[in-house]
Amino acid sequence: MTAKHYGLIVVGLGAMGSAALYQACKRGVKALGIDRFTPPHTMGSSHGDTRITRNAIGEGEVYMPFVERSNEIWRDLEAATGSALFHQSGGLIIGGEKAVAFHYQGDFVDASARIADKFGIAYEILSADELRERFPLLTPRDSDRAYYEPGAGVLRPERCIQTQLDLARGDGAIIHTGEKVTGYEIGASAVTVNTEKGSYSADKLILSAGAWIADFLPATHRAGIRVNRQLIHWFEAEDRDRFHPERFPFVIWIGDTLEDFWSVFPAPSDGMAGVKLVTEQYHTSTAPDEVSRVVTEEEAADMYHRLTRPRLKGLRENQLLAEVCLYTLTADEDFVIDFHPASERVVVASPCSGHGFKHSAAIGETLVQLALDGGSAFDISAFKLARLFNPL
Repeated sequence: MTAKHYGLIVVGLGAMGSAALYQACKRGVKALGIDRFTPPHTMGSSHGDTRITRNAIGEGEVYMPFVERSNEIWRDLEAATGSALFHQSGGLIIGGEKAVAFHYQGDFVDASARIADKFGIAYEILSADELRERFPLLTPRDSDRAYYEPGAGVLRPERCIQTQLDLARGDGAIIHTGEKVTGYEIGASAVTVNTEKGSYSADKLILSAGAWIADFLPATHRAGIRVNRQLIHWFEAEDRDRFHPERFPFVIWIGDTLEDFWSVFPAPSDGMAGVKLVTEQYHTSTAPDEVSRVVTEEEAADMYHRLTRPRLKGLRENQLLAEVCLYTLTADEDFVIDFHPASERVVVASPCSGHGFKHSAAIGETLVQLALDGGSAFDISAFKLARLFNPL
């Protein structure tokens, strides 16, 4: 039997789901949030201590309203709670003449600059010599150049999620963690969500299950989604203060091949030990319940010797910690933000194709607008679910 009825149920409480639950409760909705784990956690896509946010989104103008609104929401959340969610470190996007960017098939340095010009965002284009002078820890090739955005920085993902869940709970949200959703049924007047522990009904449902989203979609759309295992490493610094956000920006280094992609993050004084490094791989897909959570010695060595030593000074070959992150991707690398094909009682969010956290606060707001108002303030025509039926 269905025990309780809600105005809205949110399934999945990571970046998008926690934001949606917060926005719904802010509007006075009686809401239930359900997650199979206990967020914030390390099982999905919304962890890692720091996440990059930029003001000029080279992936496309369609994302600009989302990052602008998200930045407003992060500031509001900081003011309301006193929690530091954003560090303005500045950010670099480095690429050579043959750089290949997964999220943008072109020159990502130039693309970012074009967006910055159009939207009045401060930036500089730096040569390899200027990079070495300004950021002496970096060792670019002579052919490398960079887009530098001083207003960019890093978000603290676990804090962002926890803050929004705490505020939602304070506004009356009921939150069930450690509870796996087994299915849902769309009726004429309500949606019923079934879990391993019970059943719940609601007027509307938001599905934001991240790497597990395919389990909740019609079978016809699942082929348009894949999940890739990604690695996060923290290596010991010779002097960690040199990587503080006030001294060191995030770096997105676009390689000559997709396998050469590499990023290094500033290290907040209250963050995780060491300095965070990531790469990305898109050739091997996995299932979220079957992914290996062990980062091997070979993978750590590849990160340090092949990707890091040629580009960065100041780190020792001593991995302090490693985690696995899941990227849930569409064929065109764009998001999914749309109604379910069977009913507008259900709204679907994700996958965000590895570049979604910076937009998540505004996506949560958009999901609630769709669920409660039947439409959104921002144009989401590029993010329709129907395109997954015939993936590119």
